Amino acid sequence: MNKEFIVPLYWSAPYQTEVIARITSVRKNELQFNQTLFYPGGGGQLSDTGSIIYLDEEFPIIETYKDEEGIWHKLDIKKNITFQENQDVLLRLDWSKRYSYMKPHSAQHLLSHLFHKMNNCDTEKANFDELRIEIELSKNLAVNQILKVVNETNRIIEQGAEVRSIIVDQEEYSKEYLSRTRGKKSKEGFVRLIELGGEEGFDLVCCGGVHVKNLSEIKGVFLESKKEHTLKFLVNQKGLLFANEQRGLMLKLEEITTKKGEKLLEIVENKIKENEILQFNSVNLLRLIFQNIQPYCKKINGYSFTSFTLPEIDRLHIQSAAKELDSDIFVAIHGRNEILYLISTNGKLPANEITNTLIEKIGTKGGGNKGFAQLSIKNVKEPLQLVEEIISSL
Repeated sequence: MNKEFIVPLYWSAPYQTEVIARITSVRKNELQFNQTLFYPGGGGQLSDTGSIIYLDEEFPIIETYKDEEGIWHKLDIKKNITFQENQDVLLRLDWSKRYSYMKPHSAQHLLSHLFHKMNNCDTEKANFDELRIEIELSKNLAVNQILKVVNETNRIIEQGAEVRSIIVDQEEYSKEYLSRTRGKKSKEGFVRLIELGGEEGFDLVCCGGVHVKNLSEIKGVFLESKKEHTLKFLVNQKGLLFANEQRGLMLKLEEITTKKGEKLLEIVENKIKENEILQFNSVNLLRLIFQNIQPYCKKINGYSFTSFTLPEIDRLHIQSAAKELDSDIFVAIHGRNEILYLISTNGKLPANEITNTLIEKIGTKGGGNKGFAQLSIKNVKEPLQLVEEIISSL
């Protein structure tokens, strides 16, 4: 590869969140640096944001973009200040936002690969927001075809696969990679490719975006909506929350069916059948989260603890998914009908003992065993915080 080409940090170090850089150009409230972590946007992925520390003051970077002069960082400046060239500064990336773009972008590559493989269907457009994907397909697929792709996507995510970044010059690209590249080909002098599956990859695409290191980081993908060729997906817990909202809507529809005409009953019955598919996927997504729950956990008094508010998840779904939990984990879930569910895989922290303490404290009903317990929390403020306090006091 030509040594004059400088690989940007958002490609070479996508998980790095801070870097010392030097101001090389100033244009009103926009700055250029000799190096940057900030992705300038493109290929459907939004640009990074964050901040700059200059002369011990922090200024927000609200947009990053690229033009013929290079990459520019647009600042939100509330005061009169002059930025000087050749000054060293600290660039600080909004990591939470960046990571919420990385996961759906990598997930889209996997989805598009599987739509092509399983249905000979290409992705014509793709856009990403925080934990959201929107893609436009070349064919109008049936719902069952789409769900087969989603299920296979989640199976591969659960299994895990390396996501590899490859940067080559045009000569090497044409010789070694062009023939097996899916999608649009590149005529750039230097080509950046993303390969799913590591060195024995199963999908190769020209892409300048920012990606996760392993598909397992995505946790899971959920189909949000379908409108002809356009599909919208949610990633990680955002998909699970959406599934619960849909379940709530279905339950409300069920309540009114007995009071309306047969035609409405038929419509709602069809909707409920659709919802069964949503429920199947919500349980699968909850399983994926439980299988990869460590990033959600924090240590409290030596115990690994995490909590969720999932307002439409019920006991059977939680118990089914809880089989995937690792050992030594304690989970509290504020679920459907104001029920608090406690799941423990730590023998030193039985779920029923924490439940009994809560019953004494708030005067309610409940019960269970060492691994799984539940209790009513109607009119109880911040029940998840209450569980955390009890574990902290042990």
